[in-house]
Amino acid sequence: MDFQGTLEELQALVAQLGVPCHWQHKGAYELALFDDGVSNLKLNWWPLTGELSLVGDPEVRDNILEKLQILLQDSTQV
Repeated sequence: MDFQGTLEELQALVAQLGVPCHWQHKGAYELALFDDGVSNLKLNWWPLTGELSLVGDPEVRDNILEKLQILLQDSTQV
């Protein structure tokens, strides 16, 4: 996945997923830790390259990943 916007724009997209999370700056990348109480989902974003990766429990991750991909696609069509 790829996102070429700002951190604020990405945070707004992730908020649309409806899963609470908090963000941390980790040097070269930004990290969203999802606070859903059932998984260990983390979204990593490298602003310099735009690379996004979602890691964690596959049972929860795949559903969130699908929703995130739709939001990302919709955001590029505006």
